[in-house]
Amino acid sequence: MGRPSAREKLLDCAEGLFSEHGLEGVSLRTINTEAGLSPAALHYHFGTKEALVEALLLRHMPELMERRSKLLDDLSDAETPATTREILAALVQPLADLLAAGDAAGERYLRLIHRLRADGDLDPQFVVERWPGGVDRLVPLLRKANPSLPRPLIEFRLGLVIEVMLRSLSHGPPPAGGDLTIHLSALLDFLSGGFEEPFTGETTE
Repeated sequence: MGRPSAREKLLDCAEGLFSEHGLEGVSLRTINTEAGLSPAALHYHFGTKEALVEALLLRHMPELMERRSKLLDDLSDAETPATTREILAALVQPLADLLAAGDAAGERYLRLIHRLRADGDLDPQFVVERWPGGVDRLVPLLRKANPSLPRPLIEFRLGLVIEVMLRSLSHGPPPAGGDLTIHLSALLDFLSGGFEEPFTGETTE
């Protein structure tokens, strides 16, 4: 394998630093220094921090959304309505596949996504508009699977699901001897069980 390009060095360093310190905690100068490049390198390759973040997302997001869209297509085309667990599995599985590949870059990417979302630096609407056909299809399917739950509650619970999912997966695969399949099964049991819990409060459509 050839040596990484200057652009790839910058992306690798930025991904690691952002996932640990957040966007606000990392300067462009720090990324250049960490990559062992000149102070102008990042500006030359990306221009702005926003463009750098988009380049980081592009590393895996298109493939993740394509995989998720295919899984949701299969659920939509099935003869029987999809269950909550099946729908949430379509959300989780593409991310889990990054861990199953055993690539440290996949783990680093998940930590980045989790940090960006936790800090409010990942706009869900931007993701939906930039890569349609994945996340935006979840709410309609979940409403069909949970007709007794009001839409605002479904959207709220989906947000909780995404947070718990990212928190769980961003720590990487289970320790040595652990089984990722068992980990995912337990995670989906937890997520789907909580999502389907009957609603006892009040809300408006």
